[in-house]
Amino acid sequence: MKFGLKVHHSDIASLMDMRPEALEFALFCGDMDGSWAKGIEFDGPVVLHMPEKFADGSLVDLASPEEGKRRDAVAILKRTIDLGAAMGAESIICHPGGIRAKPEFVDQCPLLDSMHELIAYVRGTTRLLLENMPDIYWYKGVLHSSCLFKHKDEISTILDELSLGLCMDLCHAKLYCNSMGEDYLSYVTALKPYIRHIHVSDARGSTEEGVQIGDGEVDFAALRKLLGDVGAAAVPEILDGHKDGGAGFRIAARRLEKIGFFNGDDRR
Repeated sequence: MKFGLKVHHSDIASLMDMRPEALEFALFCGDMDGSWAKGIEFDGPVVLHMPEKFADGSLVDLASPEEGKRRDAVAILKRTIDLGAAMGAESIICHPGGIRAKPEFVDQCPLLDSMHELIAYVRGTTRLLLENMPDIYWYKGVLHSSCLFKHKDEISTILDELSLGLCMDLCHAKLYCNSMGEDYLSYVTALKPYIRHIHVSDARGSTEEGVQIGDGEVDFAALRKLLGDVGAAAVPEILDGHKDGGAGFRIAARRLEKIGFFNGDDRR
């Protein structure tokens, strides 16, 4: 796997000495004019992660049953696609939506409608990826329910219908499996054919995400054996990992290198 870094344009300068082989840019609403992108120079794959929230703090929900909210979500994704085209992005990562205050049935149809429209909007070689969700989702410091795109059969069915790949969040997968009592490695194995990009962090229980590699419950040695032949970038997503010159990301990279997650060693 390639070693990727998740960055914001404001902190990229302090992280590039880690010699990433791919970059994933976290986007916020204030980044969408793209003026910052003109100064980015990177000879490798670029991935954009859609904004998760609007300027008012509400979640971007591609699966909203309220047509106005769904149209707003599609609009900001189209702006993300436009920015991706300008940057020559390889992929754009999309959250499916469906976050609710309490568990409830969320119809897939609005998400499918949104994604079909976005797929038709994409030009060139940029691809859209959907990211798997945990069972429980933190929003504004409060636990919410993630009601869509988390069960492996549901995920594969949606991806097959849309002919899309998966951004596999290994932490989200562990949290979901812990919550539902499912076997983690079997879950990842079932979705392996769809994986095009990977988010990596440890996890504990059903709510603790972004945990430093080796400090939680994930068996990364087993994951390395399972995913070693996947030609994708693996991007550490450690909570606050970008702070202090990327201290958390550096620890994660060293620990993952030690078990053979990435090619080469002693680079970070």
